Amino acid sequence: MIGSGTIVALSSGPPPSAVAVIRVSGPEACAVATAFGVKTLLPRQAVLRGLTSPVDGSLIDRALCLYFAAPGSATGEDVLELHLHGGVAVVERVLADAVTLSGVRAAEAGEFTLRAVLNGKMGLADAEALADLIEARTEAERRRAVRLADGALSRRLADWRERLIGALALCEAHLDFADDGDVGSAQPEIDAVLEPLRSEIEVVLAGSIDAERLTDGFHVALVGPPNAGKSSLLNALCERDAAIVSPEAGTTRDVVSVTLDLDGYRVTLSDTAGVRDGVVGVEAAGIARTEAARRAADLVIEVTSPDTRPLDLPDADLRILHKKDMAAVAATADLATSLADPVSIADLREHIAAHARAGLSRAENALITRTRQRSALTDVRDGIAEALATDALELKAEGLRLACAAMARMTGEIGIEDVLDDVFGRFCIGK
Repeated sequence: MIGSGTIVALSSGPPPSAVAVIRVSGPEACAVATAFGVKTLLPRQAVLRGLTSPVDGSLIDRALCLYFAAPGSATGEDVLELHLHGGVAVVERVLADAVTLSGVRAAEAGEFTLRAVLNGKMGLADAEALADLIEARTEAERRRAVRLADGALSRRLADWRERLIGALALCEAHLDFADDGDVGSAQPEIDAVLEPLRSEIEVVLAGSIDAERLTDGFHVALVGPPNAGKSSLLNALCERDAAIVSPEAGTTRDVVSVTLDLDGYRVTLSDTAGVRDGVVGVEAAGIARTEAARRAADLVIEVTSPDTRPLDLPDADLRILHKKDMAAVAATADLATSLADPVSIADLREHIAAHARAGLSRAENALITRTRQRSALTDVRDGIAEALATDALELKAEGLRLACAAMARMTGEIGIEDVLDDVFGRFCIGK
């Protein structure tokens, strides 16, 4: 996917817009500026210049031009930024003219970030967190992505990496230089490093199990008998007519789902078909889907009303008496609501948000958010476990090498040079 050369792309949102930013990265960045009539750019000094076409010499636009010299740029290469007026024709003309220049091509998706990773400006985990930040749809997703993009995982990986290298260095030193008096006994020291390291990794892996739930969201099923007011309650919670409301029993035949942002969390509310006995055909199929939605939900809300008979579901997490204005509130109800009482609807909305916060807090705090990361870190843990399971230094070293190789899939940084450097630095071997 990724090649060499100089790449160019629109780095801001699609036009039309007030301002558009075109970014160029690679060895020909300065040549691109010169080709567009922008000369003598000094690093990190913005200048306003007219852009002339390298194709026909016509004036395209006046742009704010910025040059970042390698390696002090976002990608680690020479980078040129052109801040243009965000018209469609302006942006398309600059991009089209740029790729006519020798050695310049359109960037592939994600190529600027990949070059930053390859040039050591950003770790793999940071790049993945940046992608999560761009894709974040809720405040909770944004908070987690910002924390990871700020290096929460990278710092932990760097610490684990250093300790792994140290333990492997002890093994290698003891195996290769056992006659050197500076080395000493490695066994107790190695295990003392590996035991807490394995425990820390297991804690992080356990916290990652439900990481995807933050994106998938918290699922709430409104379940109850026909005409209990589930559809009207759904409409009130989402503040729009998402479901059909009718006094006719059995109006809702399928699951109607609406996704909301409640207190920064993604919450999917599902209105389900009313449950009653003795039905056949389409209504029976709808009730079967109600049962499926109920089983899959993170929160089951049983909705009843003074004019209906409660189901008394054993797995109901919250019991709502809807249409409370019709009669006194039943003692078994956790909350009472009415369309005529907006405060009661707001109270229910806050209860759902509180359940979502509690249900998704572990996912929000997860450090490992991707299957790739979880697989690699699981292999790191398993390699450490192999090393701890034996007293033979040869086998212990092999387990640690497997753990280091798995860590390299996370960071791309561990190599034999790191191990040798640590050995020589710690034990003065090779003097």
